[in-house]
Formats: sequence, structure tokens, C-alpha cells
Amino acid sequence: MLGSVPKIPGQLIIDTAKISHLKETIATLLGLKSYKFPGAQPISFGAKQLDEIEQEDFYVAEKSDGVRCLALLTSNQYKEPEIYLFDRKNNFHLVRNFRFPIPNDPNYHKCLKNTIIDGEFVLDKEEDGSSLRINENEDLLQYLNNDIIKPHQGMLRKYPIMKDKQQFSVQFKEQQFAHHLDSIFKEVIPNLKHGSDGLIFTSVNAPYVMGTCNKMLKWKPLNENSIDFKVKLVFPGTNIQGVKDYSKKPRIDLLVWQGGKDYTYFNELGVTDDEWKEKFGDSPRYMDGKIIECNYEPELQQQLNLKSPWRFMRYRDDKEDGNHQKTVDNVLQSIRDAVTKEELIERIPRIKEAADRRKRNNEHNSNLDDRQTKKRRQE
Repeated sequence: MLGSVPKIPGQLIIDTAKISHLKETIATLLGLKSYKFPGAQPISFGAKQLDEIEQEDFYVAEKSDGVRCLALLTSNQYKEPEIYLFDRKNNFHLVRNFRFPIPNDPNYHKCLKNTIIDGEFVLDKEEDGSSLRINENEDLLQYLNNDIIKPHQGMLRKYPIMKDKQQFSVQFKEQQFAHHLDSIFKEVIPNLKHGSDGLIFTSVNAPYVMGTCNKMLKWKPLNENSIDFKVKLVFPGTNIQGVKDYSKKPRIDLLVWQGGKDYTYFNELGVTDDEWKEKFGDSPRYMDGKIIECNYEPELQQQLNLKSPWRFMRYRDDKEDGNHQKTVDNVLQSIRDAVTKEELIERIPRIKEAADRRKRNNEHNSNLDDRQTKKRRQE
């Protein structure tokens, strides 16, 4: 389907009792009273955040353009390892022939359990190129590399036949300190085998937060700022037989989620008559009621004389609802308060100078504490 997101691999779980059990397992692991999707959600990047990445240490990585996906590492009643990939729509997929061994087991027989990994499922542009890109913050980086990624990769090196049975690969998303963000633009993004639509900044010291995370920032070029809307098609009228006429382009209303089942009108989709015929004319009613991702292109709106700057990007079949009004407001604010790529790069010297100053202060304070501790011991 045109513009669709990658399909999560594995066997879709349809047994409601099994789904309830998996949700209870996740809630128990995270100390929640009831299940909710535990992934952290970034906020949009604006001028305020430009100051923030100077005032505090942040990592930066490319923002992979895929489908948000978490992995639950557990075991079944026979104590055999099981891995479930799950998304924001509470779809759980059992992945077979996939193992994450515990560290320091030379035979790779025992596997991790009671573990949740955050990531993005993307399609790399190569044969059999599906991969799960792992996203974590500083507190978890060392654990992730040493206790999850390295044992998994070591197992594949020792038993290469297992690699052929895997439906996708697991890769750690490269992280840089914020003052190296120009290398993400120049070296990382041009060499990616999958799509990228911006940058993700993650606080070095802040803990992982479920739901909206003010210390996880997503930056996008202006034309990559996007919102997920629900669609309502309004066809222009009836034909001579008195039947609804689906041959003409409808008005394509974009609706914003208010919570529950409530949606409000936001704008129309910007699409020409020719684009409608070419991309959607074969199934004119397919889009009705769907969640679609739209990006903001005011320049193209003027060039094509469109009613709206919001343009179709892809269907979001991985989501039950569009973006909530609060998220939409944040994106609109980031558009009004947009920070350009050039402004980011221009700020690099100040970001580095501030980071170096914090490092010197931390080292000075650490040395001072050591001297005071040594003096107390001598006394």
C-alpha cells in the first residue's frame, strides 16, 4: 500500500487471554497498576530546546523513519525463551528462532527474560534488510551494549546458522554528543540504508520516562514536521442515477483526536485533482476513516494553488488514533518556532564550550571531594 509503514514481523497474537497475560506481565515488570504502552514519546524541538541542549548534556542520533516497536523478552511455561514485539495499537507478535542470551554464558544457552527493549522497526534498503533499531538513554547504554547486544551478536558469530533463521537484525542506533550533530548530517544520514526524517536528542542524565518525555526531543526540517490525522471523506454529490458519485475528488477533511472517540475538524488535505486520480482513484473510499500522516509544505501549497499546506505522506496502520490535540499543538508550535538545520550547526561551538565547562567543573568537584575524603581519613 502506498506510503504504508513497515509490517512488524512474527505471528500476530489473537488470543485475548494471551494478550491480557502479556499486558499484565508488562505492567507487573514496570510496576504499573494497569497496562499502558510504555514507550517514551519525544516532544517537538523549538527555540527553547535549542537553549536546552546547550545548558544540559544531550546525545543526538538520526530519527529513523519506521514504526515504533518494543520487545518483551520472556519465557513460556516450558522455560523456553520467547520474544514478543508490540506496538502502540497493542498488537503483539511472537518472533520465533530469536534469542537474547545472558552475558558471560560461553554456550549461549540461557536467555534473558523479564526485559523490555525500546526500538524502531525499519526496512533497510538491501536484501532481507528488516532491522530493529534500539533506542536507549545514557543510564541504559552500558547495560544495553554489554548485557543484550554483545551476547546476541556473539551467539550469531559462534552459531552463524542461527542468523539465517532470523526475520530481522538488531542494531544499536549510533549516538553522538550534541556538539557532534554535524557528523549526523554529514556522515550518518547520507549512509543510512533506511529512511530518516530528522534528529532525536536524548538527555544524558535524565531517567527513561513512559509517555511524554520532556528530555527526549525530536527535530525535523520544516517540511518533515508531520501530524497523524483521521480522515473523513466528503464526496461532492450524486450521479444521474441518484447514487453517491465517487468518480470525483472528495473534500478530504483532517480530524484531530480529542481523546476517547471524539475528533474535531482541523483542515483539508492538500491534494490536486491529478494527484487524487493517480494515487487514490483506484480505491476512492479506502482513505475514509483511516489514520494518515501528513507533512507541512507551505511552499508547495503556493506552487500548486492548494487549499491546505498539509500533504499526504503515508497511512499509519500501526495506530488506532491520530495525534492528540496536545501533540498537534506542540507540532504547530514547533512549526511557528522552527529551528533550521543551519541554526543547529551554528550553535555547535557554544554547545561544545558549555559541555567542556561542565566537564571541567565536574572533574574539579570530584577532585575536591577526593581531597576532602582523604583529609578526613588522615584526621
